[in-house]
Amino acid sequence: MFNALANKFRRITSNQFYLAEIDGMRFLSLSLVTLFHIRGYFLEKTSLKFTDNPEDYYWLNRFFVNADRSVPLFFAISGFILALPFANHYLKQGKAIELKQYYVRRVTRLEPPYFIVMTCIFLVQLLLHVNTFKVLFPSLLASLIYSHNLIYHTTPLVTVVAWTLEVEIQFYIMAPILFRMLSLPRVARRGLISALIVLFVVLQYLFPPSFLSLYGSVQHFLIGILVADFYVSGFAIPVFEKKWMAPVAGILFFTMFLMPRWEDAPHPELLPLAILFPFMIGLLYYIILRNDIVKAIFSYKFIPIIGGMCYTTYLIHYTVISMLGRYTVNITFTNYYIPNMLLQFVLLIIPILLIAAVFYLYIERPFMSKKWVDKLMKKDKKTPEIS
Repeated sequence: MFNALANKFRRITSNQFYLAEIDGMRFLSLSLVTLFHIRGYFLEKTSLKFTDNPEDYYWLNRFFVNADRSVPLFFAISGFILALPFANHYLKQGKAIELKQYYVRRVTRLEPPYFIVMTCIFLVQLLLHVNTFKVLFPSLLASLIYSHNLIYHTTPLVTVVAWTLEVEIQFYIMAPILFRMLSLPRVARRGLISALIVLFVVLQYLFPPSFLSLYGSVQHFLIGILVADFYVSGFAIPVFEKKWMAPVAGILFFTMFLMPRWEDAPHPELLPLAILFPFMIGLLYYIILRNDIVKAIFSYKFIPIIGGMCYTTYLIHYTVISMLGRYTVNITFTNYYIPNMLLQFVLLIIPILLIAAVFYLYIERPFMSKKWVDKLMKKDKKTPEIS
């Protein structure tokens, strides 16, 4: 039964290359950003009075405040996934990538579900009187052309999380140029990518971005390209297969999310942490990809299934929290902070997953097939290969 469910939900790939642990990596990022938004909404909106003080849970609060670092995790996955076929071409003499097909694939895979989901969220906001049509419609149009950050210098009104998709699109456009670095000799390309990561972090410190764009996040995409280089080249496989690498991954993960914040204000003493962070993401991901113990965890049953729905879930989760959270924030379970916060997680994550599953199956997943246009025209009734 589980295998049948897994096949029904497993993402359709354009080739036979499927790594369940990558969807597991998406699950990790998705879980963190969802918990971050649920907690933030709960603390802002609840009228409950707790016997204990939520501020007393220092390390727990630091972890959840830093959970917004899950967005760079998403960006690094994008860099890795898109760089893989180019790395295979440049490093293993694999099939050359036709840029026309590359861009067509990006458009036909992502744009239809994005337009549909964003329009649905827009209509829901109008029905709930979250904003007026006059205010919301221009914001929707700007988001649909991935330019809200550029035009308004603020996060989108339809759903705040759409800002990251605008950054992703900017990367998709620039990616083939960046991937040319993979054609360089090994030391040169790895040195160049690493140097660019450091350079951009320093530039962001000296010249902070005035609005959200690729400039403020490019280092996270670059580390994904570097991981793709290591993966295709088979870098240090015997080392990363060692059992002791599993606890290293755990320590690395918690360190990443418990480190002091450098994102809110430029502090010179925290600049080394900002430089180190992308490389920590790269190391964590390479352990996940190469270590059998960690790989098994990230490939375990429902984890890659939920991770495979990340695009849809990411788009709708904030709207679901806003819609349903108004009814759940004051539901009480004891008089203590942590049990009530955990209750919010349970009450909201379940509907998020159910709604996302429907959108994923009937809106996103059909567009994963490269032949969806032919299928729509009923010219091709062949079942797409799922890898």
